[in-house]
Amino acid sequence: MGNKQRSKGIKKNHSKSNKTKVLCSNSDKKPMKTKLRRNKYDPSNIEKALQAIKDTGLSIRRAAAAYGVPVATLARKKNVGPEKAKNKTGPDTVLSPNEEDNIVQWVLYRASMGAPVTKTELLDCVQRYVQTMEIKTPFTDNRPSRHWYEGFRKRHPELSIRKPQHLSTSRAAVNREELQEWFKDSGKYLESKNLLNIPASRIFNCDESSILLCPDAESVLAEKGSRAVYKIVDGGKESLTVLFTYRADGTRAPPMLMYSYKKSIPKKIVENTPTGWGLGVSDSGWMTTETFYEYITNVFYPWLLEEKTEFPVILYMDNHSSHLNLPLVTFCREKQIELVMLPPNSTHIMQPLDISFFHPFKET
Repeated sequence: MGNKQRSKGIKKNHSKSNKTKVLCSNSDKKPMKTKLRRNKYDPSNIEKALQAIKDTGLSIRRAAAAYGVPVATLARKKNVGPEKAKNKTGPDTVLSPNEEDNIVQWVLYRASMGAPVTKTELLDCVQRYVQTMEIKTPFTDNRPSRHWYEGFRKRHPELSIRKPQHLSTSRAAVNREELQEWFKDSGKYLESKNLLNIPASRIFNCDESSILLCPDAESVLAEKGSRAVYKIVDGGKESLTVLFTYRADGTRAPPMLMYSYKKSIPKKIVENTPTGWGLGVSDSGWMTTETFYEYITNVFYPWLLEEKTEFPVILYMDNHSSHLNLPLVTFCREKQIELVMLPPNSTHIMQPLDISFFHPFKET
């Protein structure tokens, strides 16, 4: 009998030791962190529980049990009041609801114009905004993280993720049906804005082009048999970018000149630039998002006011989605400047300045 009990004890101890070994076999490694699950509850129940505490004198613990909310959460929000308790749980958002609403309107506006916003463009937009407004953020380099992006989408269910179609080079070429569809859609949009039959003085078109300071040499007369004929010029292959804006009645708005300087524009150029014209610099010499915004806000719009132009106006432009940043769209909406994007891959037949101005200008 004693031997049996001892054998049972040995078996029990053996099983315990095995179990201990299993539990401690990875004792040299760090224990795995278990993610705590939060109790799901209706946030509106917090308001009801707080109101019940206020009206009936119910204790926090009983109110929490009655309405199915955590005791700690209810205790923390007791001094806040029922009205503020309506807000969502969790920390405050980095941007205010009004600022986020402006971003949503920008995204929807871009989508309606055929220039949808990508995730990268959205994060770039928010990064530039918080840097410009000097808003303190928990983001690295003030660039929103993936978690902010996912939270932003959840807060604004009116936005959806769509996969754009990739067109081959042959299919990307614009055709008659696509142009007819663009005219149809644009007509409906302008009609909804009461802009379908406005005078030519309220319709504008802008476009940029690179102009060589030393164009290709014209044929000259020289002695027969000359091996080479030279002409002394200044500038070489240097060029500058010019943004032109014309009204439908033929009136030119002040243009903007873009130079490829690292810092500031030389004083001599500034002094010889006509009054009212815009000047900008960039590493490449091409128009950038920031310089296009500066042109619209500091050159084009003030000129419209000087001309006593009736608002709203229409501004037709190329489908450069990079130019349509949040500050520009917000400014144009406030100042009643309706931006209309020309269909992509069609500037050679649809861009008025390309056909009627740049082509003959460069041919001369």
